[in-house]
Amino acid sequence: MAHKLLDITPTPDVLVALTRTPITPLDALSELVDNAIDSFRAAETAGALSPVRQVFIEVPGSAEVGRQEGLIRVRDTGAGLSEEQIANAMRAGFSSKNHFDTLGLFGMGFNIATGKLGRVTRIISAREEDDYAVEVILDLPKLIQHGAFTVNAERTSKPQGLTRGTVVEIRGWWPNGDANSGFIRDLAKISKNALRDRLGRRYATLLRGELGDPVHISVNGERCKAFEHCAWSAERFVTHKTHGSIPARIDFDEVVERSRRCLRDGSEFAGTDRCPRCGSTESREVVHRVRGWVGIQRFDDQDDFGVDLIRNGRAIRVAEKSAFFEYTDESTGRPEREYPIDQQYGRIIGEVHLDQVPVDFQKQHFQQATAEWQAAMQYLRGGSLLPTKWPAEAPNQTPISRLFQGYRKVRNIGRGDMYMGQFDLAKGKAARISREIERDYHERFLRREAGYYDDAQWWDLVETAGEPPITSTAECPDCGYQNVQGAEACDDCGHVLDGKKCRDPECQREIARSAVSCAHCGVSQVPKVELPWACAFCGTANKAGDERCSVCNSVKGTPHPASPEGLISVSEERPELGASSLTIALSNGKSSDPLDITARAVKRPIVAAYGRDPVPMVTERKPGRILAYIDLSHCAFTALGLKPEYLIAAEAAQYLHALHANLQGKPGHTISALTARILGEGWGDSVTETADTVGVRIKDLFKLITEKLATVPKAEDFYDELGETQQRSMAESMITSGIDLSELNSLKKSGGYLRFCDRDTLASFFDRHPGSWFDGQVWSDNWPEASEFGAVVAEKLREELHLKYLRCLQDCASYLRYGQPERLLVIRASAAAEFLSDKLS
Repeated sequence: MAHKLLDITPTPDVLVALTRTPITPLDALSELVDNAIDSFRAAETAGALSPVRQVFIEVPGSAEVGRQEGLIRVRDTGAGLSEEQIANAMRAGFSSKNHFDTLGLFGMGFNIATGKLGRVTRIISAREEDDYAVEVILDLPKLIQHGAFTVNAERTSKPQGLTRGTVVEIRGWWPNGDANSGFIRDLAKISKNALRDRLGRRYATLLRGELGDPVHISVNGERCKAFEHCAWSAERFVTHKTHGSIPARIDFDEVVERSRRCLRDGSEFAGTDRCPRCGSTESREVVHRVRGWVGIQRFDDQDDFGVDLIRNGRAIRVAEKSAFFEYTDESTGRPEREYPIDQQYGRIIGEVHLDQVPVDFQKQHFQQATAEWQAAMQYLRGGSLLPTKWPAEAPNQTPISRLFQGYRKVRNIGRGDMYMGQFDLAKGKAARISREIERDYHERFLRREAGYYDDAQWWDLVETAGEPPITSTAECPDCGYQNVQGAEACDDCGHVLDGKKCRDPECQREIARSAVSCAHCGVSQVPKVELPWACAFCGTANKAGDERCSVCNSVKGTPHPASPEGLISVSEERPELGASSLTIALSNGKSSDPLDITARAVKRPIVAAYGRDPVPMVTERKPGRILAYIDLSHCAFTALGLKPEYLIAAEAAQYLHALHANLQGKPGHTISALTARILGEGWGDSVTETADTVGVRIKDLFKLITEKLATVPKAEDFYDELGETQQRSMAESMITSGIDLSELNSLKKSGGYLRFCDRDTLASFFDRHPGSWFDGQVWSDNWPEASEFGAVVAEKLREELHLKYLRCLQDCASYLRYGQPERLLVIRASAAAEFLSDKLS
């Protein structure tokens, strides 16, 4: 039968289609950097080591791009390329490199990256042994016009300064209206410092020289600095009552499996001597190794935590969270966040090298369906992090799980949960340090100051957090008596320790500094010059000699009670209500400058004007900073149900609205729109107090309570007190969860049956055995004992404590039965859940 060969060579339009691939500008630039770094590895393999491994990046500014000027240039000091190597580099989809030891696939990725950035790409490459350079220009519009996949390779003189290496230049920005027209503008508007920082994190391993000689990367003449995690050292640890000693850093280098792979396409030789995909017999053994470390950051943060996942020196995933901190329950198929759940801040970090795990062609994620990924994740985090979900006698001892068990909470400041603190004399216990101190320490870490770059100074705040300061004394020089600090006269002999000369010229005896009259001659020590004064609070003009305002009774010289000076001493910082380096998108598409918001809770009502009702909040505004003083007991929060974050966000919105006066009148630049964006960026889900979010919080609360109940002594006894309806409900829950009812007897003894009891049953358990829940079993409060308070008082205190906690538990349990609860019920249930969450041990 006759046959005919058909030519199915694609048209050059395929290259343009590739440029529509969704990647970020940083990904495109990184693709060119990857190939430059691969040139060093290729030279090393060929025995032609580069004296210095450097990558020079030049990126135009926004003004140049706006004028359709400038270019992107990436130059390396590698061995250079031949005409054939350049042709392969520019052929879409080609890769002669092995699939295991390099960063880039210099075909598809190269065409996508260069084509998205601009229309014309020029490659010029020189090898040290040649007396010429090779130049190739890929002009996409011309290729489409001619309909051919051919370009000219010309031998030219080596450009000045290019003895060896390769230069890639991209110019000819896509015009307005093209799908890629904004791509180069997005890259150009990234500040060069920010670009260096992001490249410094993405290529930190290579910049530090952990895989051989360091690679030096510069952007517009200034070198990128390798990112460094601010982690505790490996010798720091916490001691857990169940899991023992857990170090703050866990290093590993583990072979999880071995396989034989095809050198051409990377397919596995599954028990055969030929590749099942291409038929090649060329192969190599690939060792699937997981190496690196995971540990604890010295400070917790709402976003700045997670594990960097690295392949051959490049971070594919930065601060990865979902792979390590979410668990998909097989019974529901839905992922659930397991960390952080006790608070919104996390501190587990790390750098993990997965060199043999394949990535997608955009290099934005690892291929999670592969056996290599699954084996790595099984080694790093295993199954669920929650002990209540572990199979019997099979605890999760993976590195991530160990850190989770030891460092999931930040409640016991100091050595308990290994967090920095200072002794609070007013509370009589350790309190965590302020965010300002954390930021100061971190800035010193970045400057590599001794004691701050290493963790000595940080650790000192951990060890001394629970130690009250030594009370200093003033020794009397006459009798040696130790007086309290600040004493003006010795309590034993009366000798003046801190004094002044009597104002009477004839006396001039030494008297106490605060004395208003001389004890020897009786002359007044108060200056006679007095002037009328205005009250800072009500503005009343008072007569000279008046020590208090005649209208509002304020003491002369005291600041306005609603001023920063009057509030700072009666307030304390509340980090969870603040925001650091907050930026939002403005109506013109640009981002606002970073804004720091500090919130302080005031311990008394804030009266802004004499004779007026107290206000919920006042603020002090400075460039780039807002300091908010909040009265959390104000009726706006306790009766109306407003969240303090709403008012703080509204103040910040007013600040930004006035700051960007040029946008006033434009759509989207309103107080309400700015407030909504600030709430989303600054506090996210934590302020979305809807009926559904309150329900989620209550479910999470009962989940934590159930974990703790397994160790409560009365758990086994309570099983015999369950009613028929409660037992039937529990049995149905066990069956739904796939638990064999034959396991009920062991679950009864261990208290594990409580996981399958409904929430009303848990409240009933508390109602019948309240004492077993306190003293750190479930609640952190202590159960009143007769030995401490006496029988009558202890019984009264127990009744009050029992009733308070029971009502909150019942409010939470009953709330989940409502389909569409009224607003008052939402507020009440939210308050109950917040109270109980704060009391968890």
